[in-house]
Amino acid sequence: MTIIWESPADTLGEHIARLAAIEAEADTVQEWEPLLIPGLLQSYSYAAAAIRATTPALPLETVGERAEARLRRIDQLGTPGRRTIGIIIDESALYRPMAGPAALIDQLEHLLAVEALQPSLTLRVLPQGGEAHPGLGGGFAMYRAAGRRAVFVESLTDSTITTRPDDVAAYASAWERLESLALSPCESLDLIDATRGTLCRRLKAKP
Repeated sequence: MTIIWESPADTLGEHIARLAAIEAEADTVQEWEPLLIPGLLQSYSYAAAAIRATTPALPLETVGERAEARLRRIDQLGTPGRRTIGIIIDESALYRPMAGPAALIDQLEHLLAVEALQPSLTLRVLPQGGEAHPGLGGGFAMYRAAGRRAVFVESLTDSTITTRPDDVAAYASAWERLESLALSPCESLDLIDATRGTLCRRLKAKP
């Protein structure tokens, strides 16, 4: 485990392999996403649209393969009793129409279904209109296994995996603040379902 969690990656392939290994070993996963539905919870059509938007040069076949891989991640990670997964999503992500209204409705229904089927998952929404918070700096994911912790941060052209104690402590503090501001799990599901219902009514009302 020490080699996987601490060794640097020289190539993109090594970096992806290291992240996958850390994710597979983690007993706790905590992720904050301010802009989109996290990849772990994306439906196929939403994932394909998100991948095309962020990496437009990818061949369509590769886009499809990556979207399929995202769809399988929650099943691979969500084994009851093996790990806990906590995800906080900004409310604005519920309204961003990736691939159009119908695909967004499908994504919200997928969120509700995944939450119902995965007892290891706790999904919460950070409501709009609240006070400023550390999560405004961008999305991140934290992993913990056997006392070891790592943080994954991604940008448009780069991504970082850090195990430095100061970095981990800063992101852990940010996570605690986000938890204190987020809706409860039940309130979050109610908001997601209400948003889905509103979108369905709007879609049916269109001429």
